Amino acid sequence: MPNPKNFNINGHLLTNHAEDWRWNNLGYWAKATDYGQACQELALLHAQAVNLQSGQDLLELACGYGAAFELWQRQFKVNKIDALEYRPQCVTDIKQQAWPTVDQVVQGRFDSPLKPPLSNQQYDVVLCVDAAYHAQSLNQFLAVLSSALKPSGHFAFSTLMLADDYAQYSLGQRAFAQSLLRMAHVSQTSVLSAEQMSNLAQQQQLQNLLIKPLNQHVFLGFANWIEYRASQLSLKDKLTADWQKISLTAQWCRWLANNPLLEYVLISGQKAPSPCERE
Repeated sequence: MPNPKNFNINGHLLTNHAEDWRWNNLGYWAKATDYGQACQELALLHAQAVNLQSGQDLLELACGYGAAFELWQRQFKVNKIDALEYRPQCVTDIKQQAWPTVDQVVQGRFDSPLKPPLSNQQYDVVLCVDAAYHAQSLNQFLAVLSSALKPSGHFAFSTLMLADDYAQYSLGQRAFAQSLLRMAHVSQTSVLSAEQMSNLAQQQQLQNLLIKPLNQHVFLGFANWIEYRASQLSLKDKLTADWQKISLTAQWCRWLANNPLLEYVLISGQKAPSPCERE
């Protein structure tokens, strides 16, 4: 299993608003003008994709520092939030906060079978914002997602997908893209074509799949924001390993914006109903 430290991100370098450091995603930049707003917009797209409603029980996979909890509580008034996160320091931090509707926060991976207490229940909705591409395999991730959902429950997650014309790009471009994935600790078995993704989802009893491309407002927006942040930070900050990691991610995003052989997509759908529901 990868070391949890591989996925550490210094959120304080990403934002000029101290209260936004908990956000750790690429953001959705269609209208956003700062990092916290863009991250919230990306999370909102997931909630809207499942029609998140008051009174529902929600499981968030790869919740990070819990930045979206307030959104799920305040705007959608969910009944209960449970969460899974791989980085132990995130779990420790969340448990020290007072989140009224947050019940269980468990340390673990989202591509391994859930353990108690999460495995003892099923949820109306499962969300995973900007993290599924870090699964060891997409099939394992989808199996966990399916096991956590009630029959007819809804899910949404954002990930990377091979573009429909991926094979038409040069061998050099494809090799470079694959090397970028390896550097970002992304397994090739988690970045698939739309057809492969649909087939795996079907095998896990996940249906009504909707794949929404978000490239245009994710890759370039994040890259431009990091360029702007570089103009605000001190040389000392920019010489740190934390900033170099963020800067490389931004360069990768800019390259993908110009060479869209990988797509950033929002995938949503529903678990198959139980036999009695179908009758």
